[in-house]
Amino acid sequence: MTTTIVTIGGRMAAEGLAMLENAGVACISTEPYPGKAEVMALVEKHQPAALVVRLVELVDRDMMVASRNLRIVAKHGVGTNDIDVAAAKALGIPVIMATGANAHSVAEHTLGLILALTKDFRRQDGHIRNGLWDKKLYAGRELRGQKLGLVGFGLIGQILARMVAPIGMQVAAYDPFAPEEAFAGGVIRAMSLDVLLANSDVVSLHCPLTEGTRGLIGVREIALMKPTAFVVNTARGEVVDEPALTAALQAGRIAGAGLDSFAEEPPVESPLWQLPNVLLTPHVAGVTEDARRAVSIMTATNVIAFLRGEPLAQNLHARV
Repeated sequence: MTTTIVTIGGRMAAEGLAMLENAGVACISTEPYPGKAEVMALVEKHQPAALVVRLVELVDRDMMVASRNLRIVAKHGVGTNDIDVAAAKALGIPVIMATGANAHSVAEHTLGLILALTKDFRRQDGHIRNGLWDKKLYAGRELRGQKLGLVGFGLIGQILARMVAPIGMQVAAYDPFAPEEAFAGGVIRAMSLDVLLANSDVVSLHCPLTEGTRGLIGVREIALMKPTAFVVNTARGEVVDEPALTAALQAGRIAGAGLDSFAEEPPVESPLWQLPNVLLTPHVAGVTEDARRAVSIMTATNVIAFLRGEPLAQNLHARV
């Protein structure tokens, strides 16, 4: 009998699909952000051995138990806040992630947001489009000598730190779980989040979403920041208290924000949309074609290995 997997939230890249199909695995997929009823119907019909999770609100216990053949849940990317990991653990179903496959793309996207904010690109583009040519309105500044504060110092944060070093930025990171050897190349280990926030010109978020990081950047934390500081979030939207951030941006309490993720996705209309000191992208930092290909290949490689009873080809932090 053919082994089947269901990808929830859109198709994998062609390279990953080809690997699965060559291994005799039939691949069924939903469109992005499917409703629960659609997922349940597909899982009940095809009884997959694996669920690959892309763009969906939540893969819950009901979806997992709907297939009596389910052996593994694989996140097509990193971060498992859209998977009920506790339910999977109770059912004895491992959850794996494609850790690191899209890290470089996310780091590049973060740097792009930082540059666009500090160089005042959005406002200057708007001035030109509105027929205004006035260099006195330019509010750009150099990154050289500016302090970049990283909240979370895993692979993405470490890549970003290496990227900004030649520019001349001073980098500090707060991450109580990062090993000492991660702090190389002049990166300073911040001993508290408060100190990092107070001293940084740009605060960039790279921590996972957990109960400990939900709402991590709120009213009190934003009040610690410099009025000239920028916040960049390419992690998870729920790490930031969005109403608190909106109020601070509206009041000019901080200089601006670059946001790639939101508390609700797809997001409802928000006051953030109207603010001239905010840059917005639709959670695409890690989905360049290069990253999507790498994530799909890593995910396919490890789903195949797991279903064959072989060791995973990458260290993906498998959870049971």
